[in-house]
This record gives sequence, structure tokens and C-alpha cells, in this order.
Amino acid sequence: MLPLLARRSGGVSWGAMRSPRRIVDFVGMWADRQPERVCLTFHPRGDSAAPVTYGDLWTEALAWARVLGALGLDAGAPVVVLARTSPAFVSMFLGLQHAGLLAVPCPPPEPLESGRSTRERVSHILDGCRASVVLDPEPGAGAQDLRADLTGRGVRVLDPTWIGEAASSAAPPAAASPFAYCQFTSGSGGRAKGVRLTHENLLAFMRARTRAYGLGAGDVGVSWLPFFHDMGLIGYVLHPLVDGVPVHLMSTAAFLARPSAWLGLITRVRGTFSVAPNSAYGLCARRVSDAELPALDLSGWRMAFNGSERVTRDVVDAFVDRFAAVGFRAAAMLPAYGLAENTLTACSRLPGEGARFEEVARDALERDGVAQLARDGEEPQTMVSVGRPLGEQEIAIAGTDGARLPLRHVGEVLLRGPSVMHSYLPGTQGDASLRGDGWLATGDLGYLADGELFLVGRKKDLIIRAGRNYYPEDLETAAGRVPGVRAGRIAAFSVSGPEHERVVLAAETRADWDRDAAALRDQVGRAVFSAVRFQPDEIVLLAPNVLPLTSSGKIMRPEARRLYDAGGWPSTDRP
Repeated sequence: MLPLLARRSGGVSWGAMRSPRRIVDFVGMWADRQPERVCLTFHPRGDSAAPVTYGDLWTEALAWARVLGALGLDAGAPVVVLARTSPAFVSMFLGLQHAGLLAVPCPPPEPLESGRSTRERVSHILDGCRASVVLDPEPGAGAQDLRADLTGRGVRVLDPTWIGEAASSAAPPAAASPFAYCQFTSGSGGRAKGVRLTHENLLAFMRARTRAYGLGAGDVGVSWLPFFHDMGLIGYVLHPLVDGVPVHLMSTAAFLARPSAWLGLITRVRGTFSVAPNSAYGLCARRVSDAELPALDLSGWRMAFNGSERVTRDVVDAFVDRFAAVGFRAAAMLPAYGLAENTLTACSRLPGEGARFEEVARDALERDGVAQLARDGEEPQTMVSVGRPLGEQEIAIAGTDGARLPLRHVGEVLLRGPSVMHSYLPGTQGDASLRGDGWLATGDLGYLADGELFLVGRKKDLIIRAGRNYYPEDLETAAGRVPGVRAGRIAAFSVSGPEHERVVLAAETRADWDRDAAALRDQVGRAVFSAVRFQPDEIVLLAPNVLPLTSSGKIMRPEARRLYDAGGWPSTDRP
């Protein structure tokens, strides 16, 4: 019999655990101790609920392990799983881990908002990991064309119909693999890269997260993030399964269709922790109507994590102001920073701290790369802290020569600790790099102050103008405040010019834009100038859903630059 769970304030007592070395082992322990305990509840149709117990999940995971073991794959062989928001995905993922195979979550073949199909991404991931098997949790969900493509290239596609007679007669699971799974990056900086994480990477991160946030009895998670996103999968499926914390899950499409559905679910289940990118908080502040507010109660929400993209004070303040009347507390808004190469979160503000802002002198930041606090008469630039490192994580800031920089000097963010990835999948080298001394060079730029990290942008996206450093996020945020422009659907980048680098800002327009292109470009130019003291050389106005997005909805600046160079955008300047 598996050893019983020891308890600490409602969650796992990590020090008392002897044998579990994988996520699936913890699920087995919970199933042995409390098989009827509900771990995940899916909300596929709004108010409806489909609860999943540890016992059911364990039974399904073992069945998949036997099915997969019968395929004769080598230990650690990659298997792609289409990451649909369904219980079958979770049991498939755990079955792969139990069978000693490498799970590779992948976006399902559904159109993105920009109109770009994820079939190309599926193909890229298959080519990158060289998988010969794909698992599809819901084969009837519009995947016929993909299935035909896969079988045509010799890839075997398995779905839940395989769990039946084969499960009871199949061979036992294969030998254990050191890798927990392979997380492909979002691809905002180019092609998605495969990050290989070990079981210890995951468990080290989970230990740090449990202790930092005090997860335990009484906590309830709520998420609409997709399962192919590390924040959705690790933060709101795998870690809660280990800690015995219940989570309620809705689809990303349901949130996008009606943002108030997310807040409504938090209200109904008394959710205490949830997460969203900055743009989603902005969407709620804009689109949740006055008529919907009285039905909400956000007073129990103690941890509203804000990550995955740059956090802005405008959005934080707008969300806090909008929902204070229904119990949301400013101290619950917790900016965070993470990346797949570090398993997930690297640093975060902690429960009760709320967001921290500071005003630095813009001139010194752009000219010298120094974030000195603004004094009277100096033009300020608002910076947002993403908190302190979690657990045993170490953080440092390095200059272009690799040497450590003093406090408040902008440089590349370096991370070191047990959550840092093992390696990239061979052939999919990413932007970050593991140095010989164990430090991960992230490719992100930031500075340290009072033990906290402040991010300023991406090294590869840096715009240099007249000897000063500018960050595309600053231009994009300023342009997003202009009526008629879609906030979050803007890309700023530099291109080669005959005499110097030219700065281009491409902005999608709102559906209700009145098509006075000259006036809108003028407003955007003035807004950007007010923020950074120079105007883009060219402002391109685009129809909605034209800019290229990653599978998690981030703007792909390199791809936007490529499309601009190729003249591949339809103009919206003419009515």
C-alpha cells in the first residue's frame, strides 16, 4: 500500500514525504488515502460542473499507462498531447508520466483570434520533438483535418476509446524517465522552443510556491488558462493535485466570450487564488458591465497573480478601482515574473503585499540604464515590481560583458536554483542560455532594488535611438490608451533604414473606429511622444486580428517585423 499523506494546514507536509518523486505518485497517494476527494472541477458550460476525484483520475491514469506501455516506446520517448481543457487530458498526462514517457502538451488545432491556425504550431512541435504518437482527449472537437495530416505522416493518434479492453490486457509501464515533461515556450520571440523539465524541477518549484503563498486548507483555485501554457498546467493543475487543493477550471474561450464568467466562478466557489495576464485584468475592467457587478463577491480572493506579460499601473489601478465595490482588495493584486525555462514563477509579490510601483527618472533610465528615483523636476517613468525570488531561487543582473551590475542598474536577468530547466529539447535552442556556473541568462532586462526585481523589456527587442535605450512595451502601452486602438494588439519594432534604424509601430484598430486614419495616427504619435519623447518613424493601422500572436495571445514582434518587411498586412487607412 502507498504511504499515507501527512498533512500541514490542509496541504502536503513536504518534509514527511518519503517516496513520491513524480506528480503522478502524489496523485496515487491521494487516491489511496482519499479516493472520493474532488481535486478538479471542470465547468464546460458556464454554470454546469463536472467534478473529478483522485480515485477516478488515478484509475484513468493507470489505464493510459498500460495502453501506452503496450506501444513498445523507449523510456523517455516524446508523446504529444493536445491540450484541451478536459479531464481526459489530465489522465493522459499522468499516464504518460507513469509509463516513463515524455509528455509534450500542444495547443489543439483551433483557430487563434488572429486567424492563424495552430495546425502549423502542432507540426512545429511534432517536428521538434520527433514524436510518433499523439494523444487527443476529444477527437470530435474539430480535429479531422489534423488527424488526416498526422496519419498521413505516419503518426499514430490515440483517443479515449483506447481505454477499454486494451487497458486490461496491455503490457506494464516502461522504466522511469528523469524528465517530467517538455514545455514548449509561447514563441513570442520567434519559434517555440522545447524546455525539458525534470521531476525535481517541478517538485522544487512546488515546494517553494506552497511555502511562499501559504497554500493549504480553505484555498480554492480558479483558472481559465489553457493547459498548454505552463502557468495553466503547472500552476492550476499539477501543483494543486500535489498539494490537495481543489481547483475549478473553465475554458479560455468561455472567458474571452464573457470575462465576467471568470469573476462569477470565483464568486460562486469562493476562489482564493487565480491568475491572468495583465491584458485580461484590463479586459475585465473595461467589459464587465454595471449590471453584472452586483452578482459578484471577490472578498475571498486573496491572491490575484498578474503575470505572463508586462504589468502596467494603468491596468492594475483600473481593475482595483472597478472591483473594490464588490470586495476586491488592492493587497490581493500580485505581479509576478516567470518563464518556462525556470519551470514557472521565478519571483512574485507575496500575499497581502499588493503591487509596488516606483517612479524613476526617465532620462537616466534611457541614457545610462540606471533606475534612479525621480526627483522634483525630473520626468518620471513608472516601474512595477515583480517581487522577490521564490524559495531557493537566486537572481542577479549582468551587463553585456557578463559581469554583475550594481543595484538599480539595468541589465540581463540571471536566475539560478533547483527550478531552472535541465535543457532545451535538442534542435530547439531558445533565447535563454545555461551558463557554466549554473546561471540561466534569461534574455530579459531588469534591475534590482530592495531585493525586488523590476522588469523593463526583452534584450532582443530593445530599440536604440540617438544613443538611448527604449523598450517597445512603453511605446505599445502609450498607443493602447488612444481611443480607436486595440490595447494589447500593438507591436513596436525597429527595421533597417537607408541612414539609421527606423521605428515602426503597428496597431490594430477597434471595430468601431470611424476610419479617420490621419487623425488616429496623429493621436497615436502624440501619445507615444508624450511617453517616450520621440515619435515612431511610421505608424501602421491594421484591421482587427491581423497581428501575429503566440498560442497564449502574446504579440510576436519578430514575426510582425517579418510581415512588415514583406508587405504582408492589409491596410485599414482607406474606408
